[in-house]
Amino acid sequence: MKKWLIALAILILILIAFLYLFIPNVISINRDLSIKANAQGLYRKLAVNKNWGKWWPGIDTNPAIGNLESIFYLNGHTYTITDKSISSLFISISGKDIFTKTFLHVIPLNRDSVKLIWAGEMPTSKNPFNRLQKYFKAKDIKKDIEKILDEMNFFFSKNENIYGTSIKQELVVDSILVSTYQTSVGYPTIPFIYGLIDQLKNYAQSQSAKETGYPMLNIGTTDSINFLTRVAIPVNKRLKDSGTIAYKWMLGGGKILVTEINGGLHSLKNGLREIEQYVTDHGRAAPAIPFQALLTDRRKEPDTSKWVTKIFYPVM
Repeated sequence: MKKWLIALAILILILIAFLYLFIPNVISINRDLSIKANAQGLYRKLAVNKNWGKWWPGIDTNPAIGNLESIFYLNGHTYTITDKSISSLFISISGKDIFTKTFLHVIPLNRDSVKLIWAGEMPTSKNPFNRLQKYFKAKDIKKDIEKILDEMNFFFSKNENIYGTSIKQELVVDSILVSTYQTSVGYPTIPFIYGLIDQLKNYAQSQSAKETGYPMLNIGTTDSINFLTRVAIPVNKRLKDSGTIAYKWMLGGGKILVTEINGGLHSLKNGLREIEQYVTDHGRAAPAIPFQALLTDRRKEPDTSKWVTKIFYPVM
């Protein structure tokens, strides 16, 4: 009997020694993941607390008015965004008998790739039983962080979840155009725009030319009072200039960003602003003005929610 007690005591001592040798005083809970996304665009979305609820794998609670923190729950642990820096978020993790501060770093790898590093440390305990408990808690949190990062990857690898619209890069198709322009005081109305388009349609018809695509539109202003409206239509042959109607040639092979927008003027302005933000984030430059392809005839469809427009943004 005495030998069994001695053996048991030795076993317990070995287990305790094992705990102190193989479970450090501070456990690292670092995890990282690479995502096919632009670093600036991704961090801009992560920095807005309310966006987290769109992809968070657990339960989220919206912050009270005036409260700068957002609180999210996953598997019995509370994740609280407590602060932000230029490219990092400070996130505290708490639960039963645990509390630790972590950092989510957004590190650009190139224009379309970013590495997320979630780093933190969890102190253990001198008490062997608490030490073992903290070890398993740390393992659970590591698994949860991996799940959170996987959800980020799935959500933010789609650029529409960063820019609000799907933006694709295509090649410019070689096109022959006729175009015209006119200025107006105040934003141009639908009759004003289609009056210019009709001029081009009538001229093309008079020259026995066929339209090969949708009307194209660009509206610009320098003072928000006077607006310059440019319109064009693609045709099947080169036409002579006539007054303000001029021949244009869109050289094929160049790069162009394309997105499709459903909705009226507000949706179009948002779409154009997002594609301009995409251009800035990716360090691109525009060799020519962007334009809209009017897939829906605005005169025949008064419901703006049914308007479909493609925005084309040349880049280099």
